[in-house]
Amino acid sequence: MNQKVNGHTADYIKRLARKIKKGAKISHVQALNAAAVQSGFQSWEHFISLGQKPIAAIKSIGSKEQPLGSLKPLGEPLAKLDPYRNLLVAATNALVRRKAISLHGKSGVPAGENGHLFVKLFGHHSVVIWRDISFDELEIAVWWKYNHNLHPQANLTENARENFKSSTPLAEKVNYKKFVGVVVSGWLERRTGNHIQGYGKDSILTHYTRRGEKKNLENMPTQRPKGFKTEGRFYF
Repeated sequence: MNQKVNGHTADYIKRLARKIKKGAKISHVQALNAAAVQSGFQSWEHFISLGQKPIAAIKSIGSKEQPLGSLKPLGEPLAKLDPYRNLLVAATNALVRRKAISLHGKSGVPAGENGHLFVKLFGHHSVVIWRDISFDELEIAVWWKYNHNLHPQANLTENARENFKSSTPLAEKVNYKKFVGVVVSGWLERRTGNHIQGYGKDSILTHYTRRGEKKNLENMPTQRPKGFKTEGRFYF
């Protein structure tokens, strides 16, 4: 569910909950409730209930409405993926190939559940960052067409130096265009099935796109996922 309810989406409240959880020793559910209250709702369940509508049997595709029964089965790869989701699939494939992450939760990953990897995606230097966000979910971020030498904080010291621990670069956003083409992130579900959460462009966070880069992404070949599905349920 990524529709707006009283001006807020599930994506927004989920991100806010993670920030709250970082600063307090509370459970994931408690953080969700706190984030929902902070956003003007009685609780997380209250937000969800307001977002549930009788027209849920209809899914909008572009400017047309199509009954869910006529759609492809949930999780089945589309002929042409949303370009940002396609980039996340390519990044996740790279992590799986390098055995940097496990598709089965924390087991079998001696390097831990947080890290970053310099790889080439669609022929361009990139950074893929992954972080454990509880419930066996991984946040995966991609900085596509990344040039470390042009990053204004690449060679600074201490906390000012880029450490690749966040989904977005440390630099001011106005400087992104100098060293990165696209910054995007999403969530990899592993507890109830292996898939990148959401469908189409929903639940994919496009933090930054340099002018012209979306068109370039749209021209990239659709990626076949290695051991996971390109789409699936978004968990709150």
